Order: sequence, then C-alpha cells, then structure tokens
Amino acid sequence: MIIKNKDDCQDQIDYLSDLLERDFSDEKKSLIERELKCLYSGRKGEDSSSYYLDFDFKRSKNWMVIHDLRIEHDGDVAQIDHLIIGRMMDIYVLESKNFNYGVSISDEGDFSYFYNNRPFSIPSPIAQNERHIKLLDRFLTDNDLLPKRLGITLKPKYRNIVLISPTSRLTKPKKGFYDCSSVMKGDKFLERFKKDMGVDTDADTIVENMKSVSKVISQNNLKLFVEKLALHHKPITIDYKAKFGLDEEVAGKVDRAIQEPKADYDIVSPECPRCKKIMIRREAKKGKNIGNAFWGCSNFPKCRGAVKIESEFVKKEKPDIATSEEIPLCPKCNGEMVKRIIKKGDKMGTEFWGCSTFPKCRGAITIE
Repeated sequence: MIIKNKDDCQDQIDYLSDLLERDFSDEKKSLIERELKCLYSGRKGEDSSSYYLDFDFKRSKNWMVIHDLRIEHDGDVAQIDHLIIGRMMDIYVLESKNFNYGVSISDEGDFSYFYNNRPFSIPSPIAQNERHIKLLDRFLTDNDLLPKRLGITLKPKYRNIVLISPTSRLTKPKKGFYDCSSVMKGDKFLERFKKDMGVDTDADTIVENMKSVSKVISQNNLKLFVEKLALHHKPITIDYKAKFGLDEEVAGKVDRAIQEPKADYDIVSPECPRCKKIMIRREAKKGKNIGNAFWGCSNFPKCRGAVKIESEFVKKEKPDIATSEEIPLCPKCNGEMVKRIIKKGDKMGTEFWGCSTFPKCRGAITIE
C-alpha cells in the first residue's frame, strides 16, 4: 500500500526556469542550469524506481511504501528516497540513483559513474544510505514511534538497498572483499526481496505464512505506524537567491524583456495578495489551465500567492494628436507588437518591435 508519494518538484523546476530568463551573468545561469539538470536527473531516477515498487507493493496490505521521506533529528537530516515496511518490522531503506551512462564498483568498493566514456569517482551510495538508516533508527527510538506487542517495543530489521536505472550499465567486481550485493537495477529488487524473505512467491503470501510468529503486527497497526512516520516528513525549502548569490532586485523584476511596452499602454503588475510583494507574469505548466498566463508572487516558492490575469494592459489617456508611427502586427501570430530594447550583444540599446505575447511568440521586426 502506498502511504506517501514523492513530493512534486515541478514548482522548483518552474521557478529555476523562470530565473534563467532574468538578466543574470553567464556564470550564475550556469549554476542554475546545473541545478535544473540535477532536479531532472533525480526525478527520473526516483520515478523509475517508484514505478517498479508501486507495481509490486501498492495492492499489498502487509507492506507499506513511503516515497521521499525527509526527517530532521538532533541537527542531522536524512533524505530517504523509498521505504518499504512490513508486518515483521522489516524495513527496506532504498536509495535511487540515476546514472545515464552507467556505474562501476571496484574490488575495494569505490564507486564511479561514466560520462563521455570517462570515469568519475563519487561517494558510496551504500555508505550514504547506511547513515540514513542510523538516523532513522535514532529518530524512531527517541520519538517512541516503534509499535509494541505485548508491551514490548518491536526492533526493526533494516535492509540497505541501492537502486539504479534498469537502462544503466552496472559493473560489479567479480571478486574482492567488498559486498556490493545490495546494489541492483530497479527491476531486480523483487527478486532480492523474495530471496530475503526465503519464499519465492508474492509479497502478501510471505507474511501470511508467518502469522504464527509473535513479532507480526496487524495490518491496521502497521498502517498507523507508517502513516505516523510519514507525518514527520519535513519538505526542503531552498532559497535559490541566496544559494546562487542572485541580486534580489533583478530576481524580483517582472519576467519580461521589455523596456517600455508600447506608447499607448502600461503593464499593470499587481501586488501579491498574501505578502504585498510585486507579482510577475507566469504560465501554468500543467493541469487544466496549462498554457494559461497568471500573476505569481516574485517571492515564490516562499510565497505561493497567485492572481488570475484579467487584462495585462491598462489604456492610457491619448492626446488629441495623430500618432507619429504605426504599430505593426506580428509577422508570426498576427498579434499586436510592442517596442523593446536589445539588452546585450553588438546591437545593445537598439529598439525593435517584439510580439506582445512573448515568450509564447518570438516574432520581431527591426525598426529602421
């Protein structure tokens, strides 16, 4: 049974993508792009593992699954990708890794991933997961969360597992003293699970055959324990402006590369109804409103204030004189155009006509 799904990181991806449109240095944008790449890669690896775990365990009432659990305890933090907990208090702690070009483990237990056919050393995910297990055990014990039977606290049996993408290359040592049997591809975990349980059958039957053992807790008590644990999840909040050393004023500006909209209109950027900061124009990336524009707080993700866009422009009072130049229509979408100023490059400072629906449409006309 799935108790908790992975936190959606789409808001972080949208926010970082929005920052890339701002007037930051190439060095800052490189840091933002690297962060985006890590988010995409991490999501891909965890989604791949989640698919197989959900397929094998989501219908079971004897095994509970938590995806993406972040706990804080005594100043330490553990970010656990997946937990599978059974009625015998077997707790699988699974770490997901996404290596596009494969991973290799040496005879001494050193991990390397490959990029452009070159190996790069990385910290051991087995050791990383072992630290997660120690913190989880301290957390459960100190907070008295572990279930009891006949007045005795049940002691969990932790199992350290590292999952990599089924499409990645995995090279293990054929000999050596280092045990790397806990590292496997995501689609092979069920085989390992059955081997651990000592029965070559499905997850529910394994527990049903052990009901006589005094250590087994009821399905309801297992569900209550895992739900209580999931309530201690502490979602991470990252201040990207501070992390990348971004200029607050630039990061808070309206996300439109416009010097002046056009002679007859002003863009009205409302104040956030929650925190009173300036709002910026955003576009819904998913759901029934996908593609629709809205005003979002510039202090996102700390503030999630949002306002529906009724009209982006307010008409100015026109003088009773003829306009000196005609406003052209966009050659791509036939929409209205606005005057803009080139911000960088050889033609920096030069005016041009740009489509008013930018960035959806990038039509442009040179002003002679």
